[in-house]
Amino acid sequence: MGAANMTKIVVLYDTWSKADAKQIWEEMLRKSLGLDYLKHEIVYLENRAGAFKWSTEVKENVKEAFGDPDYIKQNIGGAEVVLSGFAPMTSSVMDSDPAMKVIGIARGGPVNVDVAAATKRGIIVVGTVGRNAISVADQTMGFILSESRHIARSNMELKTGTYFAEVARIGRKYLEGYAFQELEGKTLGLIGFGEVGRRVAKRVHAFDMKVQVFDPYVTAEALDKDECVKTELNLLLRTSDFISIHAKLTPETTHLLNEERLAMMKPSAVIINTARGEIIDEKALYEALKEKRIASAALDVFEEDPIKPDNPLLKLENVTVTPHTAGRSPEVEKRGYQQVAEATAKYLRWEEIQRAQIANPKVLEH
Repeated sequence: MGAANMTKIVVLYDTWSKADAKQIWEEMLRKSLGLDYLKHEIVYLENRAGAFKWSTEVKENVKEAFGDPDYIKQNIGGAEVVLSGFAPMTSSVMDSDPAMKVIGIARGGPVNVDVAAATKRGIIVVGTVGRNAISVADQTMGFILSESRHIARSNMELKTGTYFAEVARIGRKYLEGYAFQELEGKTLGLIGFGEVGRRVAKRVHAFDMKVQVFDPYVTAEALDKDECVKTELNLLLRTSDFISIHAKLTPETTHLLNEERLAMMKPSAVIINTARGEIIDEKALYEALKEKRIASAALDVFEEDPIKPDNPLLKLENVTVTPHTAGRSPEVEKRGYQQVAEATAKYLRWEEIQRAQIANPKVLEH
């Protein structure tokens, strides 16, 4: 793993997503490369709007991509390292630059990269590890508090005047319709126990909640160190007061929570999703919430993301929604750029990149 003394690096910075993206990339590359920064040909190109508009729909084996592949092909020739956040790194883009050896994506999952195509061509795909874990864990905790205390609903009803009208009509009895909960002693079920899940557990323990986890890849002994209990999915669904999803989207987790499994939840239970919308069968969730078979849901992600204004979930009073913002913060942005810049520096110095950052570790076997 490594490169020659002088390497061409192309940075496709995403001004459409973050106005100072170019400055952050340059800051992190200078910091990571030190004096070696001047030894390399580093080209900064704005990732212009084009055929790919951010969407969860798969197109040319990538999704959540933004940019103009034709423009990219015209300008990355000779680049051994290509860095970006959202540029569509399709197989045809890779073919346009035979020199390409590394693709670095400053986000948690490099879903805007055709990883299989990169692997076939021997290109290392680098992402980030736990880039937004703190931010997502914070929002998850916020959702738990908001649902247990009906903060979002109370805010909306006060601002729209519904609260005043109903109190005038039936008095304070109106508040009996809110099922307020205290968190102490309640059970949180975590589906997935990676960087985010671990931080969520730490936060809810401060509220004296119990935590049980479904994650086939984590041992009971490891969970015991975090004061969590390992359990099976069906039992978790039946016994948890709050259920929060922190698993990766895979063929196995797609619609993991379907109609049958949602029916296992307590009528008083709250479901939270800050991971991937496709993990829940959204139509089944809508019916369960509409019929009050589940108390409420707090969602930051949706099957069709970004959420559309005609999504029926927006019409339900027992749903709190945010527009896929759980992973956003100034710290998250810098952390992603920094991790990819540090991995780039390691590659250029023939040092080992953290394996957890590499989306296609099989490339290293060749």
